[in-house]
Amino acid sequence: MTQAYSSPSYFIHYNQNMEYTIRLRQPGFTYIAAFLLGLQLMEPSRAWMVLLVAFGGTWLLAFVWVHSLGRYLQLRRERHIGWVQAGGQIEERFTVSNHSFFPALWLELKDRSTLPGYNVNTTLSVRSGEFKQWTTPGACNQRGLYYLGDAELVSGDPFGIYEVTVYDPTRTSLIVLPQVARIPRLDISSAGAYGEGQPRPHSLHQTVSASGVREYQQEDSLHLIHWPTTARMNKTFVKQMENAPDANWWILLDLDIRAMLGEGWDSAEEQSVSLAASLADSGLLARRAVGLISNSSTLSWLPPKRGEGQRWGILHALALVKPAYTKLSTLLERVNAELGRNHSLIIITSSLDLEWMKSILSMQARGVIPTVLMLDPATFGGQSADASVSLIRQRGIKCHLIPRGFVPAPEKQPQKRQAWTWRQTPDGQTVPVQSSQHMWKKDTAK
Repeated sequence: MTQAYSSPSYFIHYNQNMEYTIRLRQPGFTYIAAFLLGLQLMEPSRAWMVLLVAFGGTWLLAFVWVHSLGRYLQLRRERHIGWVQAGGQIEERFTVSNHSFFPALWLELKDRSTLPGYNVNTTLSVRSGEFKQWTTPGACNQRGLYYLGDAELVSGDPFGIYEVTVYDPTRTSLIVLPQVARIPRLDISSAGAYGEGQPRPHSLHQTVSASGVREYQQEDSLHLIHWPTTARMNKTFVKQMENAPDANWWILLDLDIRAMLGEGWDSAEEQSVSLAASLADSGLLARRAVGLISNSSTLSWLPPKRGEGQRWGILHALALVKPAYTKLSTLLERVNAELGRNHSLIIITSSLDLEWMKSILSMQARGVIPTVLMLDPATFGGQSADASVSLIRQRGIKCHLIPRGFVPAPEKQPQKRQAWTWRQTPDGQTVPVQSSQHMWKKDTAK
């Protein structure tokens, strides 16, 4: 099927999933041929005829040349991608094949991938019946959602009359998760009726399951009596309880755009996000239930849960968060009633506006105990946070002042031309593994 633009210098065609357009680069060539035709009609001459045949034949050959390239040039790109974390790498294999009768004497690949710093644009030539293949690595240094693909192959005839563009609209999404870093241990305030759930052998609290029975003592509560054992042994026995439960963690990430100082990795935004990811990971590894709240451009709300699925959900949400104009105090007012009871609330912020502390009082009455991780604005080029930290601590709230660099920068993998294979981890990430096998090579075959 062939369609044409209204302009006579463009033609658009469809070839499977790829379409191509033909553009007339030298319209003066057409004018010369028309002028020669007019001279031949008004004053026939062998000279005009020879010139007309030469110009007309060249024009026809050029059109057939680019039309054939448009039909038979093919681009294939293969990706070894599941998901990657900041500092990781991706790799794509490109194959350009030319099944046309005419060679592509020059060929330019133009790619519109949105991954920062990922440039696969190149120029090459592909003879008739030949294919060329190469691989391109790319570093993923910035979290976010990106797209790979939406590329064009641009070529033309040897006379420079026409240009053909073969368009491949397919693209693949790539999510770069924030890094999970090893950070120094932070003291998080305990919450819940019985604190942080430290081991308490033979505790009598009935908030958890029983582990056994023992004889009744005078200070024991009567509702803990285990009646079947009491009847069988003809003595009074009570239930022995397991350890007190761990308190859930709510991680509240404040992304008020007015407090987002710095650029790139050395910014309050990126280090706050990585700090939240690292805390969530450590909490889940400790088998806590961890939740996430953020006042990003799209409100993030993940209730506390345990397990690998929650880890993926939190990292996925953190990969997409962006600063917004919602204040931390406004966010706390909105979610106050939804936080429940007996949780540890970890507030990550770089804002010196302490209006949010008004909302903390009602939370504390429900057993929601806050810990503030204040990213020091002074280390990001802002004002000192000493006065704000002092005021927070005076209210009995635990507060840590976090300097820039507390969360280490992502470790970048070297982009060396080595042999790699690719292995998919149980949680879905595709990672490179050095191999003794030959790596992909740039192959050509007729």
